[in-house]
Amino acid sequence: MDSMFETVALVTRTLTAARAAEKAIGGTTSLAYLPSLNDAKTQLAGLVYPGFVSATGLEQLKHLPRYLSGISQRMQALPTNPGRDRAWQTQVETATALYTEAGGRIPPAPHAPENLVHARWMLEEFRVSLFAQSLGTAETVSIQRIRKVLGG
Repeated sequence: MDSMFETVALVTRTLTAARAAEKAIGGTTSLAYLPSLNDAKTQLAGLVYPGFVSATGLEQLKHLPRYLSGISQRMQALPTNPGRDRAWQTQVETATALYTEAGGRIPPAPHAPENLVHARWMLEEFRVSLFAQSLGTAETVSIQRIRKVLGG
């Protein structure tokens, strides 16, 4: 019973953070920010989608509100330094390319190998480390560490 209540509370926090991220994305209207907005929308869609609760699992679900808050923080900071955001987005794209070249996809395929699942969540931690440092990360992450987990 406790696990069920914990899960419901986590889902509530996740959906609240997802709604806040949607509002932050929608509140950023300049066409100059279109690549960042599209990236944030894609990230959001990879985190919250039909069936995400069971696909994500309880342990990883605990991190989703932080990842979603990271999207909101990124959108708030975007007008301050769009050049920095573009540079960081390029780093995320590089890490994501490594992941997809290794066979990963977002959301992860059911029964994906453990290294791909780990790398998938490292991508989210990497985004937090770049765009929302104040939220902290669950592990130390970099492109090199993602490459190592993927076996490269």
